[in-house]
Formats: sequence, structure tokens, C-alpha cells
Amino acid sequence: MSKNKSDEVKKDRRMRMIWSSNGVWTNSGYGTYQRDLLARIARDGWPVAQNAFWGLQGYPITIHFEDLIDERFKGVKMKVYPQMADAWGADGMIQHGKNFKTDVTFCMQDIWPIDPAALQQIKNFIPYVPIDKDPLPAMVGDKLKYAHKIISFSKFGHRVLEDNGFFSTLILEGTDTEVFRPMDRILCRAELNIPQNVFIFGMVAANKENPPRKGFQEALQAFKLFQDKHPESCLMVHTQQPGPGGFPIMEFAKSIGINMKGMLYMEPYKAIYGSDSKVIAQEMNAINVLLHPSQTEGFGLTVIEAAACGVPSIVTNTTSMPEMIIDGVTGEICKTDVRRFTNDLSWVEAADVNDLYEKMETIYTKVTAEPQKMALACRQHIVNNYNIDTQYETIWKVYLEKLQSKILPPLV
Repeated sequence: MSKNKSDEVKKDRRMRMIWSSNGVWTNSGYGTYQRDLLARIARDGWPVAQNAFWGLQGYPITIHFEDLIDERFKGVKMKVYPQMADAWGADGMIQHGKNFKTDVTFCMQDIWPIDPAALQQIKNFIPYVPIDKDPLPAMVGDKLKYAHKIISFSKFGHRVLEDNGFFSTLILEGTDTEVFRPMDRILCRAELNIPQNVFIFGMVAANKENPPRKGFQEALQAFKLFQDKHPESCLMVHTQQPGPGGFPIMEFAKSIGINMKGMLYMEPYKAIYGSDSKVIAQEMNAINVLLHPSQTEGFGLTVIEAAACGVPSIVTNTTSMPEMIIDGVTGEICKTDVRRFTNDLSWVEAADVNDLYEKMETIYTKVTAEPQKMALACRQHIVNNYNIDTQYETIWKVYLEKLQSKILPPLV
């Protein structure tokens, strides 16, 4: 009797929740993680919906996770509400939340642009918040004061919040290790029409600002130094969400004398609309090393996606990025050089080009000398620490059950 009662309590799934973020099909970093997390929340029986303030307009839809992921989620579906008037989704969190009869409102997005008046109307507001600068920008801290609870998704963010007097629950982002897994590199390159017998660095990153937050300029400058010594090498660039203010990648590459035969640039339409996680996983398996010299990062999802495929990364020694790898084992950490003070009264740090080049030489030597050693370490690191199935079962499910017990009255 007690066992059945215990099982019944564990499967009490009355708490209704809405998540505000990029649409789960959009393949942005937030969209990808939302897809993986919400699919598991819905499969576990929770009534969950999404407020897609980016990626959907006009009318609510119902998505089927089987179509977005695979047959593991057969029959699992979720209602998705569209963007309303506010570009950052605050009105959707309020009005769609009322329509869904939500008990708690989560968001995974920047919260600094959200109107404080709106935040006061959002029911049990819990931001799963990106923190990508230190000191904490004041306009982020001001909005966090309206939160019912706060969840951080990097150790860096958790520390910065704590330093500023905010308690947060740390739940790291994760990745689907059945989608992102080691594959045959020869077959992946053949399917992607990528040269076989070359050493390839890769970048998978949004290109929306100039100076480029994702470090495109420093990466290209370092690659020029590497290519001069290793003329057979290539740099493959996959950019998502290019904006009119983005960095002119190919033009800059030409201007510094990179041999353009070594530049593999994914056609923008395919990069935006034809590249889901399965395509990204193929790309990760096709490259030898991921370059991720970002200047500021709330987490760095592509780093763990690459590692899940057995591919090491080079990251910058700033914000959350050093925690994504085991230095010297699953990747390399390069020094920073220029610090730039930003409009939100904080700092961003660019990679030191010469040190980035040296780290490229270091990792090239390791990967070519013992190709399986680093690949196995990368894969194991992600399976042990960032497997989203494990994270859901051991962390997210427990968090949601405890939250429900505090928000809702017990079952009679």
C-alpha cells in the first residue's frame, strides 16, 4: 500500500506551467535547449505550454515532439502560443498564462528588456536566467527583484548572482547524447560535401553584432596564422540568425589574406532553415576542433554538443566558458586580451589572438597524435555531467515536484 501511495505522489502532475523563450523548433541555442527540456517535461506528464515570443506569430499551434526529435517522444505534444505585441514576450507571459491557467511562469531569455510593470503581473515568475557578465548589469538585477524564484544555468552565473545578493538554484544546461554522439567522420563529410583529408576547425554561432560577441574576428586572425603554417587546414563557419549589424566574416577573411579555399561557409538559408540538431551533430562530427572564442557567454551549448560527439573545443578564459571543458583534456582555454566596457556598465573580454593560435597548434598536435584519446574524454565528460536525460530525472523532476508542493495544496 505504501509503495503504491508513494508512486502516486511522485506522479502528481497538476502544476501547470508555461515557458517563455524561442520556439522549440527554431534551432537557436535557447530553442534547442527548450525543445530538449520541454519534451521531457511533457513526456513525464506535466501540463506545459510555451510562449514563443520569437518564432511564431498569429495563432497558437500544437507541436509534436516526435516530429522535432524522434520516436522516443511518440505521442508527446505541447501547445505553443505566439508572440503578441511585446517583442520580449511579457504580454504573452501574462495573457497566454491566463489562458493556459498556469500556476507558474518560467522564462529562458534575457530579462533586462522586460517591463517591470509587466513583471509584477506575471504569475509566479521564475527566470532560468542567462548571466554573461561580471559585474552583474544593474538592469538585470533590477528585474530579478520581481522573481518568485531564480534558476541559474552556469556556475559562473550562479556565483555572480550570489555575489549580488540573489539566491538561485543551479541547474546546468544539458544536451541530448543520443542525437549528439560520435559518428563516422568520413560519412559525415561526404554527406555535407566537405573535403576529407584536411584538418578542420569549426564555428557554429550566431552572427548578430559588430564587434562580434562570438569572436569571429579573433578566430579568423588566429586561423590565418595557423593556415600559414598548415596550408591544408580549413575553417568551417555555420552562423545562425545573421542580422544586418553582423560581422562581415568572408570579407574580413579576404582582407587579412586567408586562402579562401580553406574557408567553408555554410549557405545562409540552409544554416537558418535547414539545420536542426541532427544536422549540427553531423557538422560537429565532420570537424576536428570547435572554435568558441566568445567574448561573453551565459553557457555555451555548442561546446557540450561538440564534446558529446567526441570533438574538443577551444574556449576563452571568461564568463562561463572555462567550466564547459576540462582544460588540456577535453579542450583548451585561451587567454583574453582586450577588455571592452559596455553600455550596461559591465565588461566583455576578447580572445588574445596569439594565444588562440598557440592553443590551435597545441590541440592540433594532440588530436593528430592520439585522435581517440581526447575524443573519448570529451564524450565521457558530457555523459557524466551534461546528459539531459540524467539531468531531468535527477534534478529537474525533483525541482518541479518540490515547487508544486509549495505552490499547490496537497491532494486530498
